[in-house]
Amino acid sequence: MYYLNEVFQSAIGILTTTAGHYDAIASILVASAIGATIAALAGMAPSIVQGLAVGKAVEAIGRQPEAAGQIRSTLIVGLAITETGGIYGVFVALLLVLFNPFVNMYVDAIQRL
Repeated sequence: MYYLNEVFQSAIGILTTTAGHYDAIASILVASAIGATIAALAGMAPSIVQGLAVGKAVEAIGRQPEAAGQIRSTLIVGLAITETGGIYGVFVALLLVLFNPFVNMYVDAIQRL
């Protein structure tokens, strides 16, 4: 919880400039960083679920070795479906951190004014 407090304090420090004015690009970057963190956590969650699924599959094969082929094929399909959520989460996190589209949209809107 201490680290979370530091993150929020530094986010508030980024949001305000030295004159105390609100900086819109900084707020976009802070919101993007928070969104990237959430997306990265969403990308890590399937790893936990996959570990649990593999453990249960190994238990099931240990109880019924004759059903190993069917359990294995069902496990592989389930792991593939679960992994897509992790890939999407990591993709969104990288998109927000490296190629932030919101900053470009804001800069384009300012240039049009």
